[in-house]
Amino acid sequence: MKIEAPTLLEAVQESLSQAARYNPGEMVRPAAILWTDTDGQWRPLVDQLKNIHPGLLTYGEYDPEQKIGPAIWLRCVVERTLPDVKLPDDEIPVIYLPGVNRQLLRAVEECPRELQPLVELQYRGAVWTQKNGKDWTLEAFLVSEDGGLGLDVSRDRRTRQAALGALSHLAVTPVTRLSGKRLEAEDFDKLMVDDTARDLLQWLNDSEGTRGEWDPAKWTAFCSRCREEYGFDPEGEGELVAGEKLGTHEYAWETVWQRFRESPGLYSGVPDVLRRSKPTSEMLFDKEPWPDENEKAEAALRKALAELDGILPEEARKRVAALEEEHGPRRCWVWANLGWSALAQALEYLDALATETAEPLNGNTPHELARAYVERGHRADSAALRALAQCKAAQDVEAVSVAVRALYSDWLSASAGRLQKLVSESPLPCCDDTPATVAAEPGQCLLFVDGLRYDLGMRLAERAEKRGLEIAKDWRWAALPTVTATAKPATSPAASYLQGEDPEPDFNPSVREGGGALNADRLRKLLGEAEYQVLGNADTGDPVAGSRRAWCEYGEFDKLGHSLQVKMAARVDEQLDLVMDRIAELLNAGWKSVRVVTDHGWLMLPGGLAVEKLPHYLAKTRWSRCAVVKESAHTDCVTSPWYWNKEKPVAYCRDSHAYFAGTSTHTGESAFRNV
Repeated sequence: MKIEAPTLLEAVQESLSQAARYNPGEMVRPAAILWTDTDGQWRPLVDQLKNIHPGLLTYGEYDPEQKIGPAIWLRCVVERTLPDVKLPDDEIPVIYLPGVNRQLLRAVEECPRELQPLVELQYRGAVWTQKNGKDWTLEAFLVSEDGGLGLDVSRDRRTRQAALGALSHLAVTPVTRLSGKRLEAEDFDKLMVDDTARDLLQWLNDSEGTRGEWDPAKWTAFCSRCREEYGFDPEGEGELVAGEKLGTHEYAWETVWQRFRESPGLYSGVPDVLRRSKPTSEMLFDKEPWPDENEKAEAALRKALAELDGILPEEARKRVAALEEEHGPRRCWVWANLGWSALAQALEYLDALATETAEPLNGNTPHELARAYVERGHRADSAALRALAQCKAAQDVEAVSVAVRALYSDWLSASAGRLQKLVSESPLPCCDDTPATVAAEPGQCLLFVDGLRYDLGMRLAERAEKRGLEIAKDWRWAALPTVTATAKPATSPAASYLQGEDPEPDFNPSVREGGGALNADRLRKLLGEAEYQVLGNADTGDPVAGSRRAWCEYGEFDKLGHSLQVKMAARVDEQLDLVMDRIAELLNAGWKSVRVVTDHGWLMLPGGLAVEKLPHYLAKTRWSRCAVVKESAHTDCVTSPWYWNKEKPVAYCRDSHAYFAGTSTHTGESAFRNV
């Protein structure tokens, strides 16, 4: 899949970020990303990339201010043992190695002594390479449809040289100007001249530094072109006049403004120039160009969202609709691309949440209610999760959490309560009622993803469609109680080998032949007996051997939900990408299809679910939202048969309550899951 990015520079940054992606459930965080570049082709771009990628380090002569140094120094920076060199805590360092071949690092015994401190990082980290393991060259990155830009570039020597010669200009040229045509040497030559808008933004970004880099002839030509094309003299009027003209973007300056809007991250100094050059003596009809106007709007929106605390849902919906009308347009402002409009971004999903929760889920049978959830109800879950995912700053997370709770809490409780009432009248199927086992077709791999609730399954399907995969979607009831110990084996081909004796203490079924509670080792053994290849996290199996069916597990949704609570919303997209990569890996290995199955979903409500009291002395075992009550105890708990033995009742919290206080995320019976 080709990289979608405004410029080559940002595409390289995105590709490096993909190389740094990892699943915390199967591996530790990579220590560093090694970027080998035998011919040093990428040098001009690396200097520019440092402006937007603070974790970029370069192997070379010691220059700590530029984050350049020998291998031993780089190793110390990576290990964060040098107090004078600071890297962002969440940043995985990238080490650029000009003139270094990857094969040189891999041949440990032949590796030069000066590089040896970095050798070990290729095992604790990752290497930025093409899918075939070769180093990325400029030409390969431009033309590749698999991890590159997918451009149509002539492969002759003259074009290759022209592209390398123009790299510093090519790096910040909008990809839209390069696509849709065959690029030849002349096209790259033209990038080095006749682009005053780019030069003007570069100068505005760092006026003193840029002028110092340009020779006198370049500066003179630049000033001449500015006077001719933009009616502005850099020499005589300076950057603040240019900043005001950029902000008002009248006449020819509209072109410069649009170039800035396409890739604002490349010009990190321009917002400060706009801030200092904002007109004060006239009414501003267009507030977008001025960063402080966006900041004031975000502060006002934060206050308005916080004021939703404690108000009725209907009033909250009206206020959110009004806020969306006022602040929604800011999502199209340039500052949103820089991540400076998190609340305006979240408001899009809060508005959707307000719409989706205006009416409760309806149905006269469990199946009808499930259909209502599949058709529209899951969109409320998705909107709440997406709204929470937009914000990183604590004060923004708190404001959005207040809004989500105001809009979502009553709807969630009513939907869960409706399901419980219907299930009490028409119990859900138990194992004896559903003899059909989840099974793979020949040539198919079953991919189990713990806690992939329905809305996340739909988002995963969207990703698959974007990658050109043919998909099919379906759903079935999760096994009750919807905890992994009960619901996971019910979704596996081993279900027919299992039975239920007693749900206490862990809700595990037992093996029919030989007995014993099911555990991970016994599940793998049963899958093997059912003629399934059981794959590890990094295995792809053999699609043409033996049974030609496989089972593997991936994903961290359930684990992250328990450990991070509401904060896990920000990790959902990352996890979905990892699952999608795993699917692609299995298909590329030769499996005809991959069937994604899951066990249960979960409830997430900022501030925590309401607590229902169940004294511990009345329960044999008690989890967040389910319990086994002692036979002699009398309670008002909702009960439903255990999936593995309908003679064994399991108690549940009413509506969307929980037995424990202080947590916001719980597995629960109120959601419907896709297999």
